[in-house]
Amino acid sequence: MSVYKPCDIRGPVAELSADLYARWGAALAARLPPGSTVLVGGDVRLSTPVFQQAFIAGARRHAGRVVDLGSVPTPMVYFAQRRWAAELAAVVTASHSPPDINGLKWTVRGRPPTEREVQALRGCVEAGGLQATTDRGSGGQRPRQNSLLDAALQAENAPDLAELEARQQEAEEAYAAWLCARWNRPAARLRVWVDPGNGCWAGRAAGLLRRAFPASTVAAIHDEPDGRFPWRHPDSSRPAHLLALARVIEAEGADVGFAFDGDGDRLAVLDEHGEALSAEETAWLLIGSFGSAWAGRVFVHDIKLSPRVGSAVTARGGRVVAQRSGHAFIRNSMLGLEGLFGAEISGHYFYEELQGADDALYSACRLVALLAAAGRPLSELRRECPPIYASGDLRLPAEAHEQDRILARVEQAFGHLPLDRTDGIRVAFGDGWALVRPSVTAAELTFRFEGDSPAALERIVADFAAPLEQTGALLQQQFLRTKAGTP
Repeated sequence: MSVYKPCDIRGPVAELSADLYARWGAALAARLPPGSTVLVGGDVRLSTPVFQQAFIAGARRHAGRVVDLGSVPTPMVYFAQRRWAAELAAVVTASHSPPDINGLKWTVRGRPPTEREVQALRGCVEAGGLQATTDRGSGGQRPRQNSLLDAALQAENAPDLAELEARQQEAEEAYAAWLCARWNRPAARLRVWVDPGNGCWAGRAAGLLRRAFPASTVAAIHDEPDGRFPWRHPDSSRPAHLLALARVIEAEGADVGFAFDGDGDRLAVLDEHGEALSAEETAWLLIGSFGSAWAGRVFVHDIKLSPRVGSAVTARGGRVVAQRSGHAFIRNSMLGLEGLFGAEISGHYFYEELQGADDALYSACRLVALLAAAGRPLSELRRECPPIYASGDLRLPAEAHEQDRILARVEQAFGHLPLDRTDGIRVAFGDGWALVRPSVTAAELTFRFEGDSPAALERIVADFAAPLEQTGALLQQQFLRTKAGTP
């Protein structure tokens, strides 16, 4: 698969290089107005520092000012862009992907790229305008160092270590001041455990929560940054990755637990029993935290989220809009529709207050404030969400040609039913729905099902799988394993 995805850039480290990052930095900065400011951060992956410096080197060829924020959570980069009105903010990260993957996220004036803009960047780089320089008279010797990267890395305006540390500290202190002023709740007395998973919030999240909620007790596990992610997978959206946090919550008698992904924009929530909330339950609670502010406002969610969640918005006079899965699609919709709040099934939560951006720590603060005000256990609050009978994501490996074949077969088999092609194909049954869509990050198809009852869910999976032959059989097997709680 190409490293150019619909929302960002991501792929195996072996398929990436410092040269590519330098080209991306140069190409993105070259499109900015003269004198523009560029902010660059990175996650804790072992491959990130070299790639981050290469991107900075390329950007310095064209930008008026390039600020290296060092290793910081993605939401902190977004915050810095809002605070300093930077034209471009870029993050070298693969987010929730395994440690041998890396990538690049970016926003221009607070807007993430469209799929078309990602491909335009690809075309610019592959067209050769920023091509590496080789010594054609070297008699077959190794090519010289890329001239763009070599020249930029040695630029006189490159900051020294002391300047870098000052800039990073300035950004972190500004973020901390804002977050704590926004969520200063001295009366909140809760017992909170967090699991940064050795990612970007490690060594940061617990301290910030203590400052925002000084009467609460906050502790952490997996709290040292480590790009190898030795204790758990950086994807916090899967309950199987949260077992250590669940155990400590039960053992310590905590009120709530929060887990973050590798770059700190996804959030998982556990109740006082160590049971993970579904994304629908978390979204339901966050919707309720806005109270009567919903009148005439918009809630944006990805097409995989249960439509039942939207009933909490419509009951308060708001409007619900479904969008493609992917942080860029949701955030762009938030901006275009002036959405109040947005949610994605993977644990991204978006806010108008953040100019449409997502921030897992901000969401955690919002939930602590909600829980403290309610004065009831989280296990009780989550039950206010309507029961949702869904399969969760079922994934099957499939190369592009196989994906096309399966999607065509689904369309042929279920063309007599209402179909939604917003993202893949979603089939509406009388008492539920089925969705199949190509993954934006891997060579696989993602399936998801929901029914009005457990029996309806089982029947919809069976009916959907029947015409898909071998793919359908594998789908049924995976659904039954998931239902039984086996991997």
